Amino acid sequence: MYIARLNALFLIGTLKSGSDASKNSNAYALSEFLAKHLESSKVQSDFVSLANYNILPGVYTNVDNSDDDWPMIFEKILGSDIVIFATPVWWGNQSSLMQRVIERLDEVHDEIMKSGKSKMINKVAGIVVTGDSDGAEHIIGNLTNFFNALGFTVPPFGTLTVLWSGLQKHSDKSKEEVLKYYEDTYSSTARNAAQNLAFMANLLKQNHFPD
Repeated sequence: MYIARLNALFLIGTLKSGSDASKNSNAYALSEFLAKHLESSKVQSDFVSLANYNILPGVYTNVDNSDDDWPMIFEKILGSDIVIFATPVWWGNQSSLMQRVIERLDEVHDEIMKSGKSKMINKVAGIVVTGDSDGAEHIIGNLTNFFNALGFTVPPFGTLTVLWSGLQKHSDKSKEEVLKYYEDTYSSTARNAAQNLAFMANLLKQNHFPD
């Protein structure tokens, strides 16, 4: 099968902002780890750390405010073959920033209800979850339901979850130590997730769902 050059967008729901996100966020680090494996499947990745943007409350794409960064992020989603929600676990749920994304995408569901068509059809979705305690199954179930309702395709094993005490709130683990743990423990899981995400995106690139 011909393999197209694909692009993935990671929407990262860490509450850390600025350079602190890329340096100290476990969700960001795990996203980079998965992106490395996606690169082996000819997928180029882009990262949006949500805390660095002004995403206003609302349930529509545009909320009539020039300071709102959501329309720009939405355009990135539309231009991506693969969209990955990456979130830490907060009290058994996705982060508040990830929930804000869900709320702002609600207009897409409104359009589906009216027209039967979705802007997200033929796009693939994936999920990244990090934390030091349980909650991943609930988050994955919640996000998968949301993706399905919007028309995304979630492939088998298209998620990457790491729950480890070294990821706790005040952990003294460096990013290098965290990445080594990912490499030593989750390389095969990440490779399988990346291969399946890329396979499904490539399949849909060549064989669109019927209108």
